[in-house]
Amino acid sequence: MKSCKTSYFMLLFVLGSVATVGVISIPGAAFAKKIASLSGDQVVPPVSTNAIGHATFKHPNGSTMNYKLNISGIVHPNGIGIHVGKMGKNGELIVDIMKQAKEQMTKVGMIITGSFNASDLIGPMQGKTILDLVASMKSGNTYVSVDTEKHPTGEIRGQIELANSPSLNVTNSIKVGNQTNMT
Repeated sequence: MKSCKTSYFMLLFVLGSVATVGVISIPGAAFAKKIASLSGDQVVPPVSTNAIGHATFKHPNGSTMNYKLNISGIVHPNGIGIHVGKMGKNGELIVDIMKQAKEQMTKVGMIITGSFNASDLIGPMQGKTILDLVASMKSGNTYVSVDTEKHPTGEIRGQIELANSPSLNVTNSIKVGNQTNMT
């Protein structure tokens, strides 16, 4: 019984320490998720459109990048790609997302998913690694563009940036025996 109580209090001490710190850093988590909100006013020069989009990029390892784009207001894109370029500047295509994308039509638009690896990098990124692309994304030097027949240089665009939280917040309830403790 004494051993059980000791273990219980040791667990509470460890959990309390984690709760006091508030976050646990996970190696590589700062690179795990990138996002972009796409609109016509981010295209250079800006275009008038009702189309919008949201893109998410995740790299589960150093060799593959997974993506998901939700687009509404565009039915038939001519091209979707990642370009190198700071906000307000146009740049070269470095990944042709349309090349390997899978489309799924929804009631309000389309969802485009897929993945690519270093062999899919072109232009100034050709011959580089996914981690090189991640570094460029982290520095704010990449954007996503969706091209249409009406706007062949981009109907919507969004700068790729880090998702809000690069750390894992510890806010779980943990049940120990008959008691629930919030951390």
